Amino acid sequence: MAPCTKILATLFAVACSLASAASTDIPRNTRYLALGDSIAFGYSPLIVPADVDKYVGYPDIVSDIVHRKVANASCFGETSGSFLVLNAPDVGCQAWRANFPLHVSYGGTQMQYVLDYLRTNGKKTDLITIDIGVNDLGLLLAGCNNDFTCAALGLPATLAAYAQNLTTIFAGIRQAGYVGPIIAVTPYAANYNDQVEVTGLLALNGVLSQVASAFDVKVADVFTAFLAADVAFGNDSCSAGLLVKLPDNTCDIHPSLAGQRLIAQTVASLVR
Repeated sequence: MAPCTKILATLFAVACSLASAASTDIPRNTRYLALGDSIAFGYSPLIVPADVDKYVGYPDIVSDIVHRKVANASCFGETSGSFLVLNAPDVGCQAWRANFPLHVSYGGTQMQYVLDYLRTNGKKTDLITIDIGVNDLGLLLAGCNNDFTCAALGLPATLAAYAQNLTTIFAGIRQAGYVGPIIAVTPYAANYNDQVEVTGLLALNGVLSQVASAFDVKVADVFTAFLAADVAFGNDSCSAGLLVKLPDNTCDIHPSLAGQRLIAQTVASLVR
């Protein structure tokens, strides 16, 4: 390569790096980094998607409880795969980012945002939370056209990929020099009487617990917290008021404000 070409290539690389940095929003004075999918995002179908400030997820409540300002990098529909690889299969993150804002802006993957954030704000950060994985099951089910027999056959491969992705995520955070607490949030069941749903979530949570232990990651057992709250309501999260109530009196799968508070309390109980 000629010297002039090398210079141009270097300038181009620097320009790209600066453009990437400029498009990444690292909020000042934040000590808490929240990661994950629509649960952390605070998604509700009753709120206009563009009104991102109106979404209240458990990180907002945890932030108030532990008195740490939060930077929330979560994305609606994120899977453990799309967390790491841009444009990897997900259940809505790409479409959301193409049309609506996130709580913080960034052009790359959520994992790249983590690394950028820790590079900029790592010395001040003393809490990271993450909920990721339930959309991996959703992706599997969608690929099987909601055929449970097909999904059962594909579950081992999905769990293996999830374990590998979680390992990459936790290892990346630790290798970036962050030694503080990481709290991983388990998914809850909408209906604990649904054995298919419960079996899939227990398998997912088992993988999460196993991988988390290797990286000193605490697990907030939201699955059990919701179950305990649901007992008096026939083991149904909708009847217990923990899911968003829709105008037709049914429930969406996403947590209501009461559900988000329960998740936040479960997380905050693990923060020293």
